[in-house]
Amino acid sequence: MERRQSGRVQIGGFFRMILPAMAILLIGIVVIFGVLVYKISNPGTVPESVNPSHYLLPSLEVMIPSRGGVQIPAWWIPGLKNASGIILAPGYEMSRSDALSLGAALHENGFNILIYEQRGSGAAPRNRSTLGLYEPEDMLAVIRYLQVRPESNAARMGIWGVDVGASAALKAAAAFPQVRAIAADSAFERAADFLDCRIAEDFGLGNRVLQFSCYRIFRLAHILDGAPANETIPVQALSDRMILFVKGDNRKALGYLTTEIYDRIQPQKEMISFKTARVHTMSGEDLKSYDRQVANFFHLNLQQ
Repeated sequence: MERRQSGRVQIGGFFRMILPAMAILLIGIVVIFGVLVYKISNPGTVPESVNPSHYLLPSLEVMIPSRGGVQIPAWWIPGLKNASGIILAPGYEMSRSDALSLGAALHENGFNILIYEQRGSGAAPRNRSTLGLYEPEDMLAVIRYLQVRPESNAARMGIWGVDVGASAALKAAAAFPQVRAIAADSAFERAADFLDCRIAEDFGLGNRVLQFSCYRIFRLAHILDGAPANETIPVQALSDRMILFVKGDNRKALGYLTTEIYDRIQPQKEMISFKTARVHTMSGEDLKSYDRQVANFFHLNLQQ
């Protein structure tokens, strides 16, 4: 007659069977989340369809050093002597050429223009996008570069940025009172918010557990880099600047985040809405209207 197994032995056998399966499942889930984060952090090549010569603009190709030996490729487009300088920071999945039509409109008003690429984007992507973690440090480096250009008025500067560029502009400008005017298109405050937007836009996924898990993996990937712990925008330091917030119907989630920042900043601010916020594929009348209104904002607030 066979002896019946004790309850403890049966439970032990159950866990020996189930734990390896659970471990494999957990590893598989982590790998899937990791792949999502990797794809979002490496958006890929964005061709430069035009260059300054197509707009008959004089230009100089420059490389600006930033954190960790990163070299930021930029176009320097000189304007009138001692005119204000304006930094143009196209966003995620955009190239420098996506800002050239706006650069040309601003150059007509005599402004000096500096257009640079974000991490992980552009015709020859450098490093990977950090979705707003380190982009403010790149913006700081670009502002310092603009300050020492002899053609530009170091006391009066402006910045236009899109998504990661907008977030970087608002955070970096707080340290430079010489930045008097900022145009922030589709701005956000935290890298976690932008990661959520990218997961929804790129993969059509809006699950909170998925978003939380992906952000944990994203932070883990940058923990050894000394990623900044405080990602908030210092709104008090921006209270004396003129800020134009831009949102578009095509980027509703980012539009909500932009509105949240707008509501917290006092008092010199304005908001405009477009059918289309700035994206890589923008063209036609939408592009002309956008450039005209943003150029008018800088003309009113930076012209001496």
